[in-house]
Amino acid sequence: MGNNIHPSAVVESQAILDDDVTIGPYALVGPQVRLGKGVVVGPHAHIKGQTTIGEGTVIGSHAVIGEVPQVVGLKEAGRLRIGKNNVLREYVTIHTSRYPQKETVLGDNNFLMLFSHVGHDVIIHDNVVLCPFVLLAGHVEIFDRAFVSGGVAVHQFVRLGRAAMIGGLSRVTRDVPPFMLLLGDSRIWGINTVGAKRLGLSPQELSAIKFCHSALYREKLSMVNALEKIKNHASPLAKEIASFIETSQRGICGHKANTLWEHLFLDYPYFTRHRLDIWLRYKSIPKGL
Repeated sequence: MGNNIHPSAVVESQAILDDDVTIGPYALVGPQVRLGKGVVVGPHAHIKGQTTIGEGTVIGSHAVIGEVPQVVGLKEAGRLRIGKNNVLREYVTIHTSRYPQKETVLGDNNFLMLFSHVGHDVIIHDNVVLCPFVLLAGHVEIFDRAFVSGGVAVHQFVRLGRAAMIGGLSRVTRDVPPFMLLLGDSRIWGINTVGAKRLGLSPQELSAIKFCHSALYREKLSMVNALEKIKNHASPLAKEIASFIETSQRGICGHKANTLWEHLFLDYPYFTRHRLDIWLRYKSIPKGL
């Protein structure tokens, strides 16, 4: 099956296109780009650098994929490898590695919403969701089925564990263990029960995650003692969480003892909306009833 390339698109002759590729109006495909079968490139999107994109991936309009890293004094950029069946929406930006022999990696079945940014040398595994305006600094690693809400900023070299959930407008400066829920300024508020249920975890597995959370954030144990307690648990999920913590370079995020100002910032809008909704409903009731 042939390709569908709009006449106004610019596709360099050295680019490699598999079958059934669609390239929209005014899109740009550079000479070192390889597009897999069924890739769709939207209008005005730019695919640049040493970039390989797997089959079935959809690139939204005005996305910039494979741009060189935003690093002062950069001499030679590396590669970008994107897997299969990803959706990269409008204005998404993804940079190559800053090192010639290394690569930024995006796995399979990921969904990056508009204006999300993936910096150099980031590794995103599979089935990850980045909501609008997520900012990932260089060398971040995100494991399978993590969910990052809108407006989140993630510090360089931070890791987000499997099925971790990051609440909107949060700042993440240290590692987030698997299945944990983070909200605010790098604070763990609980576990990602919704994500765990979507994974089809059994009640016993969910109980093991709660056990780990309690040891880390509720029992006031030292990290050494909490980690030892988790490692002694029989569940493979506990072993996974323990292994994640042991391999952390930046340390893990802390508990939910946020400041008064953080509580006001995070909670006040919710309570205001809730109380306002009740008041409006009350005012709408006809008098005399």
